[in-house]
Formats: sequence, C-alpha cells, structure tokens
Amino acid sequence: MLRTLVGSESAGLVLIELASGIPSLVMSGRLAARERLCEMRSRLHTRLGQAVVLVLHVALVPALLAGAQYKVLHNFGAPRDGTQPFGSLLLDEAGRLYGSTYTGGTGSCSDYGCGTVFELERQANGTWKETILHSFTAGSSGAFPWGALIFDGSANLYGTMSGSGGFAVGGVFELTPSSHGWTYNILYDNGAAPGLLADSLGNLYGDIGPGRRNAGGIGELSRGSQGWNYSLLYSYCGPFSCPDGVSEPAPPVWDANRNLFGVTRDGGIYQPACTTALGCGVIFEMTPYPDGTWTYHVLHRFASYPTDGQIPSGGLVMDKSGNLYGTTLGAGPLGTGEVFKLSFTAGRWKKTVVYDFPDCNNGCGPVTTPVFDKAGNLYGEASGGYNCGGGYCGTVWKLAPQTNGKWSYTLLHKFSPNTGVFPEGVIVDGKGHLFGTTLSGGKYDFGVAFEITP
Repeated sequence: MLRTLVGSESAGLVLIELASGIPSLVMSGRLAARERLCEMRSRLHTRLGQAVVLVLHVALVPALLAGAQYKVLHNFGAPRDGTQPFGSLLLDEAGRLYGSTYTGGTGSCSDYGCGTVFELERQANGTWKETILHSFTAGSSGAFPWGALIFDGSANLYGTMSGSGGFAVGGVFELTPSSHGWTYNILYDNGAAPGLLADSLGNLYGDIGPGRRNAGGIGELSRGSQGWNYSLLYSYCGPFSCPDGVSEPAPPVWDANRNLFGVTRDGGIYQPACTTALGCGVIFEMTPYPDGTWTYHVLHRFASYPTDGQIPSGGLVMDKSGNLYGTTLGAGPLGTGEVFKLSFTAGRWKKTVVYDFPDCNNGCGPVTTPVFDKAGNLYGEASGGYNCGGGYCGTVWKLAPQTNGKWSYTLLHKFSPNTGVFPEGVIVDGKGHLFGTTLSGGKYDFGVAFEITP
C-alpha cells in the first residue's frame, strides 16, 4: 500500500505504488519514464550506501550543518489537502509560496486524489496558512501536476500535469487570479514533462506534446486571438536509439541571445559505457532563426569518459557570465554523482566537475536543479544523509566559490522522517533563505514545505 512504501527506500516507490493502485490507469509514456527514474533513484540510494565505505579514504571533510535552522512550514496530508508535493516552490513579490502536489485534494483518483495547486502565506504570528487554489478532477480536466509552477507578467500561474492515458489528460494548465478566486483552464492536453519556461512575450516552452515519434519534443505555446497555439520546435527520437537525447527532467533556460539550454535524462550514449539501457542523457542547445525555425545541437553526452557523470535528473542554471551548472544522479569521479559546469572556452563547450561527493552520509546523488543566491553561492538537494529504511532520506547542500577557482561544500540539512524526507528542490529568496518541499515524511507522512535559514 502507499503508506507502507512512503517511508521505505525511496520516493520512487511512492509513485510506482500509486500508479499500480489505480486499476483503471493506463500509463502515459512520460509517467512511465518518470517512474523509471524514480526506480533508478531507489537502486542508487542502496548502491550509494554500499559505496560509502569505498570512498571514505579520499573524503575531504566538509563544513557540516553550519548552524542552519530548519523549519517545517506546512505538513501535507490532512483531509482534502494535497499529498506528495512534486517540484520546487515558486515565490512571489509578497513572499507567498506556490506549488503543486502530485496527489491529494478532492478529486476522485482512487483513494489518493488527483493533485492540487496550493498557496502558502506567512501570518503575523510567524505561522504559514495554506490555501488550495485548485483540486484536479481527472478526465478532461487533467490530473497529477508535476514540476515547478511559473508566473507571467499578469500574475497568472502556469504548470504541467502528467495525466494518465484515458483516465486523465496531461498537458499544460493556467490559473488566473480574480477577486473571486482562481480560474482554471487547460491550454494543451496532449502531454507535457515537468515544468515550463516563459519568454518576455508570455510564450511557454518545455518538453510539450508527443513529438513525431511519440517520445516527446520541445514545444512552444503562444497566445493567439482564438486561444493558445502549439508549435513543435524539435522532436525527440525513441528512447532506445536516440544519440541526441530524449526525456527532459526539467525545462530549459534562456541565455542573453534567446538560445535555449537544457538536459535530457535518457538517450545519448548507451551501454556498456552507460549503466542504463535507456542512455545517460545529454546537454543540448536550441538556436532560433529569424524565420521562426530552431536548430538543436548536442553540447555534451554524459558517460563520454569513465569518470563522467550519468543521468541528469534536474535542469540547468546559468550564472552571470553565461556558464551553465547542473547535476548528475550517478557516476562521476567517485561514482556518487556530481555537480558540473559547462563553459564556452576557446570556441567550444567544456564540461568540468565543480564537486563530487566523497561521503554519502553528507550528501550524494544530487537529484534536483541547483539554484544561485545573489552572492553567487550554489544550492541544491541530494540523496545521502540519514538512513530511511534501507535508503537515504536526503540532504540540502551549499557550494561557495573560492578565490582559487574551487568551491567549498557545506552540508546545510539532513532530512529525517518526522520533518520530511526525499526533497524535491529548493529556491532562494533575497535574504538567502531557502524554501522547498519533500515528497514524503512529516506529520502525515505525505510531505512537507520547509524553510532553511543558513
């Protein structure tokens, strides 16, 4: 049952059991791919735990916990509340937080609900109040939101949902605020991967639609006089034979010239160099042309050499100089994942390792998109930390750039079942406070929203 698996090896088991617990569900390709990633995370939790002994002799002792204060803002899972938050939070100018839960709410999707979009607002007494902005109801209204939300210039919220075959559509949705609450609309109902990116005109981008080979593709949604129009910019090939990559775990990012940069989780280099049959992923660039067409370029294929990282499970972030940073779930110099940097140097793109993880007790196997603060420090979440029934509960880390070009690692928090486990990404506010969610743990064992004050 769901509650048994939530507290066990990994967050992946939660989603696998959730799907099998809804007999009428027919898995979409993207949902099946996401479950495969979660299952790999589960196996990696165990392998990383076994690997700790092998790498301790080369470990550099990081700064540990560093006085950071951790606070649970909300426990998910009360009646009619959402359960299992899935993706990073979104912060508005007033300090309110927005996010989605993959299950829960008032919709009828087996015993678990169909998911919610929520708002958290700080109260005068320091507590946080949750408001459910929308509960998904399956069918043609969609279900199972995943990935981070985004705002446009008019404070409309946008997000994606996995759906599930004939049981519930997946795609892109919009929530529009008014004095009477929020109005929900589906903008596109033929599938979307987690998360979206917007441009200055309000157009939306991401892994949207089935593509020409039913393997997804980079799509654009633009607002027209008759509603929203979909354009396929690039079509991915099949997962077992796609050297240019397939399956984006997170939306791409812009550079100053309106080029798109992102990663794929699968495709690229396959076995035996890669540890999985579906490939180890790539870093890509999409270049626009005046006639409206785009060109797709592969900048790096993971598993290109024996110590290269494998399987990026989060997206990219760009610094002020145009360098790209990301993470891989596995492999790397020590076999426990890495934080990497991609820089354009001497006319070509070069990948270097910012940090590899020598001790899983202090974090390893990073699983989400990293973020920068105003000072140029890099933050992220990873596996590792305390044991959660055979696997790791998760960690939050910080990397600070040093004058010698290296980065200093600090472990900010180790998660534990009572206060949340299996983190889903962090964001940073202007004061350097971190906000995030966990997929499980907390009062009801259905996840929490949290704040970390470094």
